[in-house]
Amino acid sequence: MNQKIAFVCILSLALILSGCGRDTTASNLPKYSTPSSKPLPEEYRVLASHLGMEMKSDPVQFRNEREIAEIMAEFQSALLDLREIKSNDKEIMYLTEQVQNVIPVILKRLDNLNSLPKPADARTLFVGSFLDGFFGNFVGGYHRGLDAEAKLNALNVELQSLIASMDKIDAALQLLPKVAGKYSATLSDSTGRIIVDFNESWGNSGANDWLVLQNLGETLEDCTILVQLTGTSGEVRKNVHFLKTWPTDTSMWGRYQGGQKILGRNVEKTTVTNVQELDITIYSPQFATQIYYVYKGEEKDKDVAYLCKDLSFHGTYQPYESGILWDTQRGAQFTLNGVSFLPKCRVNVTFRKGEQSKGWYWNHDSWMKGETKHFSSPKGGLSFEPDNIDLEVSFPHTNYKHKVTLPVNPESKKSIEIKR
Repeated sequence: MNQKIAFVCILSLALILSGCGRDTTASNLPKYSTPSSKPLPEEYRVLASHLGMEMKSDPVQFRNEREIAEIMAEFQSALLDLREIKSNDKEIMYLTEQVQNVIPVILKRLDNLNSLPKPADARTLFVGSFLDGFFGNFVGGYHRGLDAEAKLNALNVELQSLIASMDKIDAALQLLPKVAGKYSATLSDSTGRIIVDFNESWGNSGANDWLVLQNLGETLEDCTILVQLTGTSGEVRKNVHFLKTWPTDTSMWGRYQGGQKILGRNVEKTTVTNVQELDITIYSPQFATQIYYVYKGEEKDKDVAYLCKDLSFHGTYQPYESGILWDTQRGAQFTLNGVSFLPKCRVNVTFRKGEQSKGWYWNHDSWMKGETKHFSSPKGGLSFEPDNIDLEVSFPHTNYKHKVTLPVNPESKKSIEIKR
């Protein structure tokens, strides 16, 4: 019922995250939790199981595509379960009623989207691709061939209503921690119990952000996990997960997405731009903790360095050549190898000969594997033949820099593979 099934872009991301976690201490909290004296109502388990965002013990378990019948069946199953809830907790009943009221609207809109005529080249793929939006790949087919205005308008009406309904589901999701807190143990220190790791999407790591929480303590039951992400601009997103059982020595993965623009809205967004920090609160009847995790700085630098560990360049020096119409200035060209893609970056190129040095920089929106970029000095800017050329690549929002040096053989202009 929430953001489901992710596209796992590269399996190596699992190795990155599993190896980069750190024990994070929640400061100024008691060493031990006092277990809850109030038993968690079964009705809350039912509600949270349907409403909470998924966490998986293995990222490959996130799915990217599902049939519309499967999706509708899941909503119908949730509706049947929620109709059976009878609770003395007024907040549980309030949230249950909110979700109960909105599911029939969602089912109706899904049915209408499936039934409405589509432009010829969209056909039946439209609804399935659209539904992936709320379940991992939003509006995959929305922009596919919607060339008939009348059909488009009819689809947009249904989409507007469906998006509004999903907003109501998300609003109910945000209130789960308020209920869970009433039946939770008291907050305590997480040292030695919970290890946190976060990786933001970057370069060839894929389009999603990933959170990994590892439980090193005893098995926990009925965990409601609130994850608040804060971005550079102060943007905040709260995500709520529910784990009925969290075994000891088990890592659980959450996937967060940047969303996509549709009908003037950024829909299905579960992360923020340039994550700075995470505030994580875990509620369960046996144990509870709050963890403040700083991602900007050292943690992000470490992740970017790992993603760049295979980065290499093929470099060639370009000597000065006099021409009839124009002269070719001294410079260099570099071809990216080792990784499939670099995001927005700044490239500093410095030409050196003994004590002499001269450098310039270039900004690039991206750099693809096998792509050659040329770095020429301005006219008259470089008066000497360099012995070495230093290449430094840096990226926004991280202090990591990738540096390599190209030895120059101006006589042969030999291309040299350089790798750090």
